[in-house]
Amino acid sequence: MKKSLLVAIFVPTTDKSGKDFGGELGELATGFPVGKDLILTARHVLDPDRPYSRDVRHRVKICWYYSNTTDLDWIEIPEGDIVWKSQGDLDAALIRCSQRPRDAVGWGIVSSEKPHDDMRWISEGFPRATKYDDVCKPSSFGGLIRSKADQESYFELTEDAQPRKDEDWKGVSGMPVFVSDKILGVVQSVPRKFNAKKLYATPIWKLLQDEGFRKELGIDEQRERLESARKMLHRLLEGSEKATRDLASALNLGSSSGDILKCRGQVIEALLNETPPLERLFELGLSIQEKRRTEKDRAGARVAANLILTILPAIHEAAAVSEVRRCKGDASVRILALPTKLKTLAEIIMAGADRRVARLRSPATRLVFPEGEACLPEPPESGRDADGKQFVRDWRAHLLETFDTDLDRFKGAFQDYLKERFIPSDLRSPGAGIAEKELLDTVAAQLRQEAGVQDGGLTYYFIAWMPENPEAQRKREDILAELKQAFPPIAFLRLAGAEPLNVEWERYGKLRDLLYEDSEANR
Repeated sequence: MKKSLLVAIFVPTTDKSGKDFGGELGELATGFPVGKDLILTARHVLDPDRPYSRDVRHRVKICWYYSNTTDLDWIEIPEGDIVWKSQGDLDAALIRCSQRPRDAVGWGIVSSEKPHDDMRWISEGFPRATKYDDVCKPSSFGGLIRSKADQESYFELTEDAQPRKDEDWKGVSGMPVFVSDKILGVVQSVPRKFNAKKLYATPIWKLLQDEGFRKELGIDEQRERLESARKMLHRLLEGSEKATRDLASALNLGSSSGDILKCRGQVIEALLNETPPLERLFELGLSIQEKRRTEKDRAGARVAANLILTILPAIHEAAAVSEVRRCKGDASVRILALPTKLKTLAEIIMAGADRRVARLRSPATRLVFPEGEACLPEPPESGRDADGKQFVRDWRAHLLETFDTDLDRFKGAFQDYLKERFIPSDLRSPGAGIAEKELLDTVAAQLRQEAGVQDGGLTYYFIAWMPENPEAQRKREDILAELKQAFPPIAFLRLAGAEPLNVEWERYGKLRDLLYEDSEANR
């Protein structure tokens, strides 16, 4: 959980007589961003219980509590920007807020994963128990999940250090329930008669069944992403009947000697509708790859690797991919924070946003997590050297060095790189007589053309490593904002995963083996 994104929510209230307290009396709650401009909280905090009910004469306000920016302070939210509220027993709401402090980068990823017993959860919120001198301070929480039956509208949380009474929990309503780096729920209430030892939370997987919730988060587009993947898998499996039948056998789909068209369809539906866990998916790819290699079937071995690189972007966390798809070409979004620490996962997310197959450069060793082919700098087709590797090394070293040490030079260096990458040398030469602006406009046009394809377009991206120092970070973001204005199709990314590196490392380790084996098979 990135605690610096914590949001305080103030809801003005009135008493039984309807007295106007000038918007100064109210209830405090917790919120957390789940998109570029969406904040998740509990529904009931926006409609407090009697005797103090919501005073609609005054607006709800939010505050980015940890922001170093003072000019935003409390932000008033128009009623129309409370864009979604849950129905029935579910307790959640979404507030739209386009104003963000410069240093509040990123958002939490809502997950369709169901909570189960003994999962460790963490969060942060504004309970009354931490109120000193009439100012509520945020506190960290954590404990174990106690899951409920699927029919229930909530699941239970135990907390390692509970307040002494139920009232002291007030203010944690709307608090996100994080497991690793994903939000599985939103705190809704404190059950009575448990001596403040439990919390109830609304499960995200149930909210994702609500059409309005999915629409606000842009999650429904995953169905389109899966349909694109289905078409790509059909084309891919047409390239190897043997690999297709191997997959059918490994997936226990019955006889592998029947109609190949039917067999192909069954394999694709099994992979997309009932996708195996990642570990099993990687093992499946490795086993098919090894079998095809043993039989000297290079085409079949390549199918095994490409199969995984087609499926991973299609099934990756819907909210993360959908948000990137909406924002990647938006010139006002200077830098996108991706929920990962690995360049390999950045490529998978970007491929999902483009609705294409992930394109990863072959790793040099089994220890390397490869980066995407669209990760700049990338060599031109007729690079300085035969395979373009020296071009990449030279430009990467130069760009990263100037980004770290000389921002004034970085912008010019980046533009020079783009010209060399996308403009033929004869047009770049002084004798061609083409002005600098015309060359850069041509680069931007080429980038737009490649990214503009509805399904299968290619968005080039640059991964920026940001310092912890806020002032140094701001200067880097300002430079990237200028480049984004000039080249909107380029996505400038920041890898900001909350999950420990070793967790991702282990989870995707077999993907490295698959890609390394594939490169070995083709040497």
